[in-house]
Amino acid sequence: MNATPNADGRRALLLAGSPKGLKGTSYELGRFLLGRLEEGGYSTETLAASAAVRSGEASAVLLEAIQDADLVVVSFPLYVDQLPAPLVAALEVIAGHRRLLPSRKPAKIAAIVQCGFPESLQNLPAVEIMQQFAKEAGFSWAGALYMGMGGALGGRPLEKAGGMARNAVKALDRAAASLLQGRDIPAEASTLMARPLVPKWLYRFMANWGMKQEAKKHGAKKTVLARPYESAVPGARD
Repeated sequence: MNATPNADGRRALLLAGSPKGLKGTSYELGRFLLGRLEEGGYSTETLAASAAVRSGEASAVLLEAIQDADLVVVSFPLYVDQLPAPLVAALEVIAGHRRLLPSRKPAKIAAIVQCGFPESLQNLPAVEIMQQFAKEAGFSWAGALYMGMGGALGGRPLEKAGGMARNAVKALDRAAASLLQGRDIPAEASTLMARPLVPKWLYRFMANWGMKQEAKKHGAKKTVLARPYESAVPGARD
């Protein structure tokens, strides 16, 4: 858990939804946004969803942070068109608690979603899930940023990612500026974040190259396209 005090009085919580915890691309995107909010007067706190659901004590810390927050930012990677399991568990804990004990303040919630697919639109079902969660858990929905090609960033801080991250930086800056003024994430910020980090052909080439290197590393280069169970499938070719 990381916490930064500030005299402004407004509090923002980053809930890092990746099973990796406080590292990786999703965390770095959320960290960057939180930094901008902190510069604008928010006090900030960061919790990992994977750690927050491991014990009753950790869950209590999460729920207290949620109760105190004016803004919750949930940043996570897409897992097969869904939210990662540890994040789902954390959100279920939050929703159950808020049904029993209404928040002490009207909190907003926003989402940042990134995936390894080239197309940023792959994230939209997860965005809709988060929007529905906000409704059912009593949050005010503040919008979302979503990005494809997250693998190109490789978990690096945006400050070290070079030109490929320029649109993401602009998007996060505009989102922060709007949130600091009490507004939601603007559509122009979401559009910027959704732009490809690199040309699609280059991303696919690098992804395929990386897969081949992993196959070679694990001694599976010659068998990576094997279909050992194909003959067992009814109707499969002999």
